[in-house]
Amino acid sequence: MNDLYQIADKWHTARYIDRKNRFVMLLELKGQKIEAYVPNTGRMTEFRFQNNLFYVAEKSSGKLDYRVISSKYQDNIVLLDTIRVNDIFHRLLKTGYIDEFLNFYDINREVSFDKSRFDFRLKRQNERNILIELKSCTLCHNGLAMFPDAPTARGRKHIQHLQSLSGRYEVYVYFLALTSNAEKFIPNFHIDYDYGKIFQDSKDVNYRAIKVDPVNPATIDLSSKKNIPIKYDFIKANCTKSGSYMLVLENQQNQTINVGALGPIDLRSGFYVYIGSAMRNLDKRVKRHYKSRKKQHWHIDYLTRGKMEIIADYKIRRKDHIESELAQKVNKISFSKVEKFGASDSVENSHLFYFKENPGKSEKFYTIVLNARTSLEV
Repeated sequence: MNDLYQIADKWHTARYIDRKNRFVMLLELKGQKIEAYVPNTGRMTEFRFQNNLFYVAEKSSGKLDYRVISSKYQDNIVLLDTIRVNDIFHRLLKTGYIDEFLNFYDINREVSFDKSRFDFRLKRQNERNILIELKSCTLCHNGLAMFPDAPTARGRKHIQHLQSLSGRYEVYVYFLALTSNAEKFIPNFHIDYDYGKIFQDSKDVNYRAIKVDPVNPATIDLSSKKNIPIKYDFIKANCTKSGSYMLVLENQQNQTINVGALGPIDLRSGFYVYIGSAMRNLDKRVKRHYKSRKKQHWHIDYLTRGKMEIIADYKIRRKDHIESELAQKVNKISFSKVEKFGASDSVENSHLFYFKENPGKSEKFYTIVLNARTSLEV
């Protein structure tokens, strides 16, 4: 029997145009442009592609008439109204869907300890009380749910503080995936390496990952709650400072640049994707590329010393070399490539690819990124 949690009585289907800021999204609804409140501070990059479906509900107060409640990704509805997540988990606790928490007698919400505030404290007779920090997880690609979708100093602090309290309390971090597509979970160390390391090092924190299924864009079936496995072996093998990366560069005008032994190269205005690897310190290597003052060691250095601007980077943490495979994938969706650039030690004849439009706004490009981050094979 279904146990339904309704977010809104009715909803409207809209299409994505742009995200104006953290809290306002521009959508098309019935042929009209509307602005909708976004109750989710995450980046939500995987949803933000032209014409992707978003579901909105009408608001009864405030400056905006609509608020975003959910979207669609890989043919699955994903709840985005993360303000409701604590209420959903509270209902799961009270109705007995969280199997390991059946013997408590009181629930306190938003409990403060020093400078931290945790989502739940459960009181039990003659046993240690329980502290729970809840994280909503909307990023789920090919069945692998990941948190966070942006670096989170607050999330790292929560785990470390829970670890320090583990002598007095049973401490938990629950990751709640808000889509039926979630089959397994990892911390998103590609985005936040430190979060992945703290996740592994805090041995006294109990981690759990669960999912609930939306039955429509505005309703969650609480009875669908299911535990999903955390892939600890995958985390241990891949949460590393080694890996590959892709830089997106903007070239604002046609120009000819001398690139070391390659000589002069004509580069048209538009966007370029450079693919590289760093098997010792991925973060340090990517950070170096942003510096305008540096020795010209690699081909890419001739472009990043004030000639082009890096507008985005995508790190993929893995111990194996996959830049050639990435180059093959990006080559297929690019407009052209720059022969022999960055490929002196590669089987591919280029690691620099040209796009007329920003590839960071391309669903095909971002799918390549997520495929590499979520699979042991590119």
